[in-house]
Amino acid sequence: RIQILFEDSMVSMATTGTVVVMLTLLRYVTPRSTSSGSDTTSNGPNIILIMADDLGYGDVTPSHPNTPNLQRLFTSGTYFTDYHSAAPVCTPSRAGLLTGRLPQRNGVISNFEPNSRAGLPLTEITLGEYMRGAGYRTGIIGKWHLGHTPKYNPRSRGFDYWYGLPYSNDMGCTFTTPAYQKQFSPSCPNRFNLGIPVFENFDIVEQPANLSTLSARYEKHATAFMESARQANKKFFLYFPMTLVHTPLAPAEQFRNTSGQGHFGDTLRELDHTVGVVLDYVEAKDLRNSTLIIFTSDNGPWEVECELAGEAGPFKGTWQRTEGGGGSASKMTTWEGGHRVPFIASWPGTIKPGLTDGTLISAYDIVPSLAVLAGFNLPPDRKFDGRRLPFVSGYTPSPERAIFIPEDDEEELVVARWGKHKVYYKTTTVVDCSGSSGTGSHYHNPALVFDVSQDPSEGRPISSSSDFLRQVEALFKDKRSDIKKDFRSHADYSLDKSLRPCCNKNHPYCACNDNPVREGNAVDDKNVDTVQRTNNVSQAELYWFF
Repeated sequence: RIQILFEDSMVSMATTGTVVVMLTLLRYVTPRSTSSGSDTTSNGPNIILIMADDLGYGDVTPSHPNTPNLQRLFTSGTYFTDYHSAAPVCTPSRAGLLTGRLPQRNGVISNFEPNSRAGLPLTEITLGEYMRGAGYRTGIIGKWHLGHTPKYNPRSRGFDYWYGLPYSNDMGCTFTTPAYQKQFSPSCPNRFNLGIPVFENFDIVEQPANLSTLSARYEKHATAFMESARQANKKFFLYFPMTLVHTPLAPAEQFRNTSGQGHFGDTLRELDHTVGVVLDYVEAKDLRNSTLIIFTSDNGPWEVECELAGEAGPFKGTWQRTEGGGGSASKMTTWEGGHRVPFIASWPGTIKPGLTDGTLISAYDIVPSLAVLAGFNLPPDRKFDGRRLPFVSGYTPSPERAIFIPEDDEEELVVARWGKHKVYYKTTTVVDCSGSSGTGSHYHNPALVFDVSQDPSEGRPISSSSDFLRQVEALFKDKRSDIKKDFRSHADYSLDKSLRPCCNKNHPYCACNDNPVREGNAVDDKNVDTVQRTNNVSQAELYWFF
């Protein structure tokens, strides 16, 4: 296994020059123990990490009428009510989850675009690389958003297979009708004039994406990936960052007008159906007791989309709306509604079923937790911002735990949860449903503090003693100092329009859908790389035709 990893790494080294990262991988991303002729991950579970897009805390409840399959996870697992995504916006959230490191460490402080030159810095190690080094077959089905050029593609970042979108489904145009979005038209032509591409590994297999059939194809590719691992007698890590419920919404025909809650409710039903397909597979193959399933969201609901967006539940950001000048308090903000999202963990026989747990946890906890479960070591040349989750061996409770909440496109840490307290040195907002963007950012000295255990809507700042405020200042000072001393990566946010993914440069929207969409073949990695692809567009043609 080490030889295979080394040979794969040499290819990456030859194209990227990231020798230090590859040496780190070879030394530390290895199974803790092996036995000749047996699976190196025999004691670890299969792991399925499902992450919805823009799903709010209020959209997932144990008795929601439109989510019967999520109820299956509630019943069989534990619902964590104080979980926080790695960031309140797409790209930094995914980078934090997959590296276990804050944006101030991994370098990813804002979203990448369709014409971005780069992606997640090559000096960062992803969860896919860790899991593959531990002997798992690794796959991603869904939205990547960490760089779409070849060396930033998921296949170059530790994943054996990828089928999905390179970025958000609104970063381009579609021929799909109906498709619903408030801010701008999703139909070609629009502000991008670039069809949303669907990738399989390094190749575009559809452009523009048919959004109303995308989830059904995700389901097929996810089950094919899991079955390929099962047939090979290998444990699998399936990272499933769904496109739903990010706008534009284009629910499949079978879900339209079925929820009684408009287009969003119909889309939520489709999301739930996809979860059900995954559950049905692991149950049918008798893998349920050997599979950890995590369900969560990348950030809170996008309030500017009004009735097409989800609900943040009790996390209203009332101070922002009444005292802070108005605007949104959900996605793209550091108010609780922007990053406090659903988190369900289900693993029959290991995680207690049907429980609710109020422990303060975050997406940064996933990497160190899977290190224990899958059996890989984290490299000592960099620091991580999480700790073990409560259901992982070696977990120790900490009532006064601090979780720092990164603000979009902000290089300094200015917000944190510290136990029951939410601390702001800066508050900010974005456009809300009414079109108001408020009065901009506000800086606070002393810090603005809320007790979210008593005031989840964050409407009543508490009076803090000078001793408490000194402790808060020390907390932030220590964290900032720790980051400055750490190994840090730096993302390249430069743009080059010629790098936009395009499978047909002669079409104004890069459309290449004259041929039927190939369903793909995830059964064998070698087959995946050599089977005939729609329009036979090569990796070189995709990016370097200019």
